[in-house]
Formats: sequence, structure tokens, C-alpha cells
Amino acid sequence: MIEWEDWQKPYLHGSIVIWPPDDVREAANSQRNAYDPVSQSFCEAHISVTQPLLRTLESNEWKGLVSLIREFQAFRIDYGPVKSFLPYPCIWHEIRPKNRILELRQALHGTGCFNLGLSHTDDFIPHMTITEGASGPAVNEDLLRQIQASSTPGSFKCDELSYVRPAEQFSFSVHRRLTLGANASANGA
Repeated sequence: MIEWEDWQKPYLHGSIVIWPPDDVREAANSQRNAYDPVSQSFCEAHISVTQPLLRTLESNEWKGLVSLIREFQAFRIDYGPVKSFLPYPCIWHEIRPKNRILELRQALHGTGCFNLGLSHTDDFIPHMTITEGASGPAVNEDLLRQIQASSTPGSFKCDELSYVRPAEQFSFSVHRRLTLGANASANGA
């Protein structure tokens, strides 16, 4: 780890996210680049599902996660409208259905593999972040209205989760794809 900040260190072993299709991710990445290029440099647009892993998982632990994820069927995700957590400097795309993501989150967290001692474990709201205020323009009501006016809601089919892990420079990439559904092939095992 090259001088990671304290908030970054729990992410050493990665996390499970929804990695949207290229077209959705590219549109959100464009917004992230414009309004918070530092956060964008850490990770492309995604929807967090879990807290970070506690450790590097053994083969049998991965098999358990893959088996658990297969119990959940693919589903449609709607994103938008744009909302905020103001005064906390975060603007994001609302994600629906929240309950499907929260069910996945709860099941995965129940495996004991994830760091549940971090903030927003229990009050997590599924979202796709545009800006966290790490860089770019001031995150305020004016910026929220500007982003809302230029954003278009959409949807995509979620048929897999992704295991993302940071490189030494704290830049996340997909290391494993985990297919939803009982008819999934043995990917990720």
C-alpha cells in the first residue's frame, strides 16, 4: 500500500459490487470525471453491495459465496433520479429495487467474511455515486440541480455481481464475476 489514508485501508481485500453495463458505466463515469475526478480515479461507477472483505478468501470461502449468489435470480435495476445526502457532499443516482440489493447484502454479510464494523453497515442505501466532494466543484444545492437537469434515468439487467479489489495505488478493478441464478455456470468458483 502506497500511503493509503485510514479510510482506504479496510478496502485492501476488496468488496462485492454491481458493475453496470458499459453504456451505463460510461455515462456515469463521465459525470464522475466532471464532478469528482479523484473519486473516479479510485473506482469506476458501481453500486456497492457489501462492506469490504475482512481478509483474502480461501477457495472454499469463494465457493460458498458463489453458491449463495446463485440462490438469487437476475433482476432489473432502475437508476435515477439524482438525489443527494446534503449537507454531506454526496450526489448519487437512486437505485431501485432497493430491497433486492439489500437482500443480497444481508445474505452475503451473514457469511462472516465482511467487515461489519464500518459506518453505514446497517443504514446503507443502495446508490450509484456521482460525487463525494473529494475534488471538483463544491457539492451544494446548485450543483445538485445542475446534475439533476442533465441526468437521464435508465435501467439495466443485473445478472451478476463483481468482486473488485484495489491495486497498490487504490484504484479498483474487477477481479471476478459472480453470476446470479441457479442456472449459472461455475464461474467465479
